[in-house]
Amino acid sequence: MPSALNSNPTAATVLIIDDDAQHAASVRDLLDAQGYAISTTTDGREGLRRILDRRVDVLILDLNMPQTSGLDVLDALHSMPASEMDRPKTIVLSGESDISQVAPVLRLGAYDYLTKPYDPAQLLKAVRNAVERCQLERERALLVAAREADHERHAFLVNAAPDLIYLLDADGRLQFHNNHLADVFGTTARSAVGQHWREVVPKDLHTALEHRVNERRTSGRATRHLEVELHGARGDARTLELSSTGIYDATRPAADSFRGTYGVVRDITAARRANQALAQSQEKFRALFYSSPDAVFISHLEDGSIIECNENFVRIMDGTSNRPIDNDALVWGDRSARLAFARRLQQSPDRYSEVFTTHRNGSTRTHEVTARLLTLDGDTCIVASVRDLTAQKQAEEDRLNLQTKLQQASKMEAIGQLAGGIAHDFNNILASIIGYTELAMVAAPRTDPAQVKSYLGEVVTAGQRARDLISQMLTFTRAHRGNAVATDIAVTIGEVSRMLRAAIPKSIDIRNEFADVPMVRVDPIQLQQVLINLLVNASDSITGNGRIDVRVRTAVAAGHCVACNSPLQGSYVELAVSDTGHGIERDLLPRVFDMFVSTRDPGRGTGMGLWLVNTIVHEYGGHLLVDTSSKGTTFHVYLPSGERAALVRAELEPVADAPPIKGHVLVIDDEVSVGNFIGEVLRNAGYEAVVYNDAAAAIDHLTRRASEISLVLTDFAMPQFTGLDVAEAAGALDTRIPVVIVTGFADRTDKARMARLGVSRLLTKPFRIEALLGVVRELVLSSDRADVSTP
Repeated sequence: MPSALNSNPTAATVLIIDDDAQHAASVRDLLDAQGYAISTTTDGREGLRRILDRRVDVLILDLNMPQTSGLDVLDALHSMPASEMDRPKTIVLSGESDISQVAPVLRLGAYDYLTKPYDPAQLLKAVRNAVERCQLERERALLVAAREADHERHAFLVNAAPDLIYLLDADGRLQFHNNHLADVFGTTARSAVGQHWREVVPKDLHTALEHRVNERRTSGRATRHLEVELHGARGDARTLELSSTGIYDATRPAADSFRGTYGVVRDITAARRANQALAQSQEKFRALFYSSPDAVFISHLEDGSIIECNENFVRIMDGTSNRPIDNDALVWGDRSARLAFARRLQQSPDRYSEVFTTHRNGSTRTHEVTARLLTLDGDTCIVASVRDLTAQKQAEEDRLNLQTKLQQASKMEAIGQLAGGIAHDFNNILASIIGYTELAMVAAPRTDPAQVKSYLGEVVTAGQRARDLISQMLTFTRAHRGNAVATDIAVTIGEVSRMLRAAIPKSIDIRNEFADVPMVRVDPIQLQQVLINLLVNASDSITGNGRIDVRVRTAVAAGHCVACNSPLQGSYVELAVSDTGHGIERDLLPRVFDMFVSTRDPGRGTGMGLWLVNTIVHEYGGHLLVDTSSKGTTFHVYLPSGERAALVRAELEPVADAPPIKGHVLVIDDEVSVGNFIGEVLRNAGYEAVVYNDAAAAIDHLTRRASEISLVLTDFAMPQFTGLDVAEAAGALDTRIPVVIVTGFADRTDKARMARLGVSRLLTKPFRIEALLGVVRELVLSSDRADVSTP
């Protein structure tokens, strides 16, 4: 772009091309005195090169020169594109006055023509005029360039706008529109300039827009944000927003001042839909927020001040607090619990949930708080819901209690089914005890010690069998639920098989196949119940001779659980119970684990057994599969595996005989035979034993002669006073006396109270003499009053 001249015209550059060096010097001196920047040359070609190399404002050119004439220079300058150079204003100096010589010079672009000899003032005037003309042209070029740049910027901004921008003349014809005409009105023409607006705008908008366009003629009022609906050919609808204003000539009368309309058309379909969606979302939020059955609130994360809450928040919180609800700390009971929750929430800002129990006004409430973080006006806030789980928790406890009762009822049903076999097994045991005892009594007069010892050994063995059978029965029938522990499934099956063997007909063969498998984490008693129900069902399905196979192995399960339909994936410990019975009917199979649905004949079962199997197995993360046909049924129980079971299980090693020690033992048991038996054992071992069948008299003896007593060995369940009462009396004495409690069923003892009272040992009936003496010796030795002696 050419640059403007300095405001001082004499700052212009002047080039003199004249072969007369003396004349050129005189012109240079004349112009130099006026402050122009002067350069001279006598060669036309050299002059052209200087003009191309740097800007020359005025060229003073002699026409008659050898080699390259002035006309040659003018012709060369005239032939060059204007874009490649700034053409200087050329003043031609010549001795020719003939007009025929002047015309070609002017046609080639000369600015002025002076005839030699000329008046120096005339030359100065011509130079000044040329400089001013050059300056004006360059200023004009700058203005044109600036206008073009401004027009380009305006066109860019207008076309970059997302709206249709248009200009109508007074007759309603388009004078201008940007590139969005087709986007808004769907026209295929690239330009509609010159067309009436009715030819461009769809017909269904003509009526709505006619008045708006015409009112511009008579009124200066503008149209602001007029919304119209535009329906497409495919039934789609769009919403357009129109804004327009009239263009008026203020110099003309008002009636004749209208010159056109300037307007903007915006497609607001997406914005309207977004606003509608936002409104719907806000309405849904309000409905959910204020109609939620839970307590919902929004509070500041930093200080817990409530921003907004629903009515249920007030209702639920009023039930636990009489304070004004202006802070959310009461949800957690205290501020320290709230701060801990806030820290955990910041670690999981999208969603965090926690259950809290609060104690207020004598009541205990359980709440689940579910929260997330959000930003409101640059402030971090909590939006949370509080659900009252108190009733739900109570219902869950009731459900568990009912389930426990149902399980206990099922146990009793199983015991009822086993009663005949157990009675038979017990009769065999009693027959053995009575028979061998009578044999020992007969052999005693013959003084055959070996024979008597042999008979008594059989009595002891039969007694141990009775003890084990009773222990298993008592353990199985206990009402309370045990904890899940690592359980060796093979050991559990062995215990159940021994107990059930007497109850299952001899015509049914039971075969066990155990592989080395990992432990499973279950309550062993519940696992026993699963196996008992499966074995009893299997036994009932067999008529006459048959077989039950019990298999334990590690298996990779496939398919879906028949009870919950969950996919079985990965490795499990599999317990499979197969029978050769009549199978399960196909229409009954989908409901076989439902409550009160029985696979047995009417009147022979309650339908609780398999339901309990399903409940217990799924409680420990297991699943079930069933294969059935007319030739038998197999129930597959799949349990998640835990740690690997030991292949070799340690047996209790007998303790070597220890030398007797001296000690005074107080024995208390309301059963005379048991008390006398214990006293006789202790006396035979060298202890002093005092036996009481009355607990009150024993406590009196203990109180009076505490300094002489080394150990108290008391029964647990006695009339008037229990073994814990005896332990409490012993603990109240000044001297520390060890107490051993003897019970027939350890699970019924109050172990927590025993620990508080300092009970030293718990001994379960029936016990071996070795076990009794081992406990007594250990505790008497630990007593400071024991008189230890060696034989």
